[in-house]
Amino acid sequence: MIKFFSILSLVLLVSFDAQGERQSVGVSSIAACSSTVVLPNSAYIYKNSAPLRSGGVGTPIVGFRREPTLIMNQNITRSGTVIYDSQGNRIGSCPWASAHGHSGGRFRCSMQTASLRRAAIRGTGSPKIFFRTRGTRCVEVPDAGRCYGSVKGLCNQLIK
Repeated sequence: MIKFFSILSLVLLVSFDAQGERQSVGVSSIAACSSTVVLPNSAYIYKNSAPLRSGGVGTPIVGFRREPTLIMNQNITRSGTVIYDSQGNRIGSCPWASAHGHSGGRFRCSMQTASLRRAAIRGTGSPKIFFRTRGTRCVEVPDAGRCYGSVKGLCNQLIK
């Protein structure tokens, strides 16, 4: 289902899935993105941390890396991403990696979540970040220090 909204001469195209969940915004707030999916959204999981394991998948967790990860539940891309603040300034990048149990893989970042969040706030006053997924399509994370779609790991806390 597609709905049109007009607010102060800005027209937004918003699509909804069968359950009525907002899926995307046709006009993004930054120039690098022609369309944006806003989290929370069932197609993506954003985590402010990732597990440190003693070995591979299924081995005991020995701690957590405070590094952001965007997990994709559908095959979107197999290349890395650029991260932007809410004014479209490039503030990071992450390589693509496979993700056990998720067909789209993940962007597994090596920068610290706190540093990424501070960079977004320093430039804009907002903790909002954007991951470019494919071409000029993006995923908007309202706060880089919080999780969306997960309660695992350090998701019960805000990483500042």
